[in-house]
Amino acid sequence: MNVILAVSDTLRRDFLSFHGNDWIRTPNLEGLAAESTVFDNFYVGNFPSLEVRMDLVTGRHTIAYYDWSPLPPDEVVIAEMLGEAGYTTMLICDHPALFVDGNNFGRGYAGNEWVRGQSIDRWKTAPKNPPLPCAPDKILRGPEYLKPYLRNVAGRRHEEDYSAARVGIEAGRWLEDNLDNQPFFLHLEFFDPHEPFDPPRHYVDAYDPGYAGDDVIMPRYEPWADFMTERELEHTRALYAGEVTMVDTWFGHVLDRLAELGLAENTVVIFMSDHGYYLGERGWIGKSRFKGDSGHRLPLYEEIVHIPLLVRVPGAAPARVDPLVQVADIAPTILDLCGAKPAPTHQGRSFRRMLEGDTAPLREFALSGTGVHQRGRYRPATITTA
Repeated sequence: MNVILAVSDTLRRDFLSFHGNDWIRTPNLEGLAAESTVFDNFYVGNFPSLEVRMDLVTGRHTIAYYDWSPLPPDEVVIAEMLGEAGYTTMLICDHPALFVDGNNFGRGYAGNEWVRGQSIDRWKTAPKNPPLPCAPDKILRGPEYLKPYLRNVAGRRHEEDYSAARVGIEAGRWLEDNLDNQPFFLHLEFFDPHEPFDPPRHYVDAYDPGYAGDDVIMPRYEPWADFMTERELEHTRALYAGEVTMVDTWFGHVLDRLAELGLAENTVVIFMSDHGYYLGERGWIGKSRFKGDSGHRLPLYEEIVHIPLLVRVPGAAPARVDPLVQVADIAPTILDLCGAKPAPTHQGRSFRRMLEGDTAPLREFALSGTGVHQRGRYRPATITTA
């Protein structure tokens, strides 16, 4: 059985049509959901992005010992285990944090493709002073934090130049090139809809036509009313929604290629997010609080820690299931589906039986939080009970 694992960064579950949103446009994910097991209670463990990836690739609850840092060399990761089981393993990724500063989250894969240009990726050096999309006092950490990204994307002309499209296109090509390299484990990372929120204009106009104000594409993580108008907040939601639809479009391209190449019948498809983002709820925008040296995180309400998960297994009946599942459960489940043994280090639990119709509870509670050990700082955590 082949496996495709796709992660979309910062994708809120309530911005998906199959979770009740009646205005968002996500036809490809809606179609996938209709053929999948939809997990209605999937929760973040360690938080935010890099910490989620740590839980994901190790199958461990790393909140007790890991914060944002390089992947430790002694951690057993799923790509290595599947490689030992005879799988061709590949990572196609536009998430810069997995590669910058020696973070080394490409370790263990037989191959990896870093699609350059997103957010903090120090890639291009020109133009020196790209135009800002909004007033400088509205930008997270100030203009100098956003400028590397604006340089990276200054040459974009068509939708195919955007990172989400490039990930989807590279994935489709990889599938075609590797028909003789089955079974495979293809891990896709879509950095969108993570900010900066700047999808092609036709996606934005579908949600907020005629807007002529500032595009606050990378808002400060603070109370939104301190620096934005209500109209700017409304438009930022439209920018975010446009990014969600763009990810749907290009993940749909991957699903189309999978079917066209005759691979859908023996490929498990997993689609998930890593966390959400406040878009005005409780007065906040963002997911953390960067102000001075406080390092305080915002409270982790449902908008942040309750995330989407779809799993399509060929031949399995579609269903919606309620038991609590966490990110650390993904690796043990993939190994179980592939007939490989779990690692002795795994703390997550396989939920394969739920994909086969047994929906008995997997755990009594889910713990979500940000590295509780971190340097004595205040780190809120959330406990969700079954």
